[in-house]
Amino acid sequence: MTQTTARRSVEEHRSLIGEALQTATTARAVEAVAVGEAEAVGRVVAAEVTAPGPLPGHDDSQMDGYAVRAADVAAALAEHDGDDVARLPCDGVVPAGSSPGPLPPGTCRAIMTGAVVPEGADLILPVEKTAAGAFAGAEQLRAAAGEDVVFTGLTPQDVAVGRFIRRAGDDVAAGETVLTLGQVLTPARLGLAAACGAPRVQVFARLRALVLTAGDELRAPDEELAPGQIHDANAPLIAAWLREAGCGVTTAAASTDDVARFAAALDAQLAATSPQLVVTSGGISAGAFEVVREVLSARGVRFGPVAQQPGGPQGVGVLSGGPGTRSVAGEHSPAGGEAGVVAVVCLPGNPVSTAVSLETLLREPLAAVDPACPAPRRIRARLRQSCSSPSGLRQHRRVRLAGAPDGAGVVDVELVGGPGSHLLGHLARAEALLQLTEDDVEVPADTVREAVLLPGTAAPDPPAGRTEHL
Repeated sequence: MTQTTARRSVEEHRSLIGEALQTATTARAVEAVAVGEAEAVGRVVAAEVTAPGPLPGHDDSQMDGYAVRAADVAAALAEHDGDDVARLPCDGVVPAGSSPGPLPPGTCRAIMTGAVVPEGADLILPVEKTAAGAFAGAEQLRAAAGEDVVFTGLTPQDVAVGRFIRRAGDDVAAGETVLTLGQVLTPARLGLAAACGAPRVQVFARLRALVLTAGDELRAPDEELAPGQIHDANAPLIAAWLREAGCGVTTAAASTDDVARFAAALDAQLAATSPQLVVTSGGISAGAFEVVREVLSARGVRFGPVAQQPGGPQGVGVLSGGPGTRSVAGEHSPAGGEAGVVAVVCLPGNPVSTAVSLETLLREPLAAVDPACPAPRRIRARLRQSCSSPSGLRQHRRVRLAGAPDGAGVVDVELVGGPGSHLLGHLARAEALLQLTEDDVEVPADTVREAVLLPGTAAPDPPAGRTEHL
């Protein structure tokens, strides 16, 4: 049985998780997703996409107005002896999506936003610069071909060559890379791929995660409770966290403290779901019914305390080759990426300990191997109240934000409840985890420390005069 008794630091344990994840996720399957599917948002690009042609694909109009030659407008203005009025005959209309012929000299042509600028035109005069001030309906506009259009209030800036013309390739040049390997697909990037004529994008398959909670006392939220039983909060909590981190998730509960039954349930789930990551909850402390620790330590997973509160008991390792086999992270891990390699992260059973551990231990290494996982969002925080913290442990206190950052970018925070690992209601009301250091014991008010924003918390606005993200 592989067991560790000395406390590992948060950084040491985080590193072990990173090694396990690297081993299990080196080889990633690739699949194609349609740019219009909801499934595409948040996926990680597996093959670059280049633009086959320029964007825009042609010179087009930035405004609803009239395509003209600047020289013709200058001549028409001169006819009015320096007045700001010009008159040109309209020879037709260019709707968006049409292919116009050349613009005859001495004329103007109505043009809609996004429409191709006709050959010969080098300037767009907005419709607001006409005596009418706006376009009539499409049929009336077509019927007005041949009639004079009166432009008024023209300034030298209005008649500058190139005004309100968007040139071909202004946005993207032909052959330019528009999506790069490892980028996360956002709505804007999906729109860009579609604009370049890419109906599908090659992406890495989502990391497959199995969530397994253990304990005779656990029951599903829709089940009635007998004395001593509790509803399983950790399975939905972990599953939701992993989905927010970009993983595909399967959840299972092994409502047993029997070693053989738990081992059978674990092996059945490993065979059925072929996960790359297993996250367990509960059954890893020093008690007599710690079924997760008993089963997985025999397979090489390392258990021991981490110097943090809450979330001290932890386990980490790698399984390879299928159910029942063993491999210890950092000792004889297999070559990364082959089938059957599974990273295992074992979390304590108290729900706050579980939630804190996900943020403090798993998020950073998971983000390092999978860009779909948002990285930790850290801020500088000033504690409004005094509090205490155990020496030698990094305590994570639940806090809410209390105002905007000051000129130095520091945000005031207020404690939400106590440090207890069972206070899930307090966690649900919190917005961040304030990280007190291992040397903090008596922490006075106005102490400044780092805090990690919890999922769902908006980043605080920067102080006046600063626009960078905190």
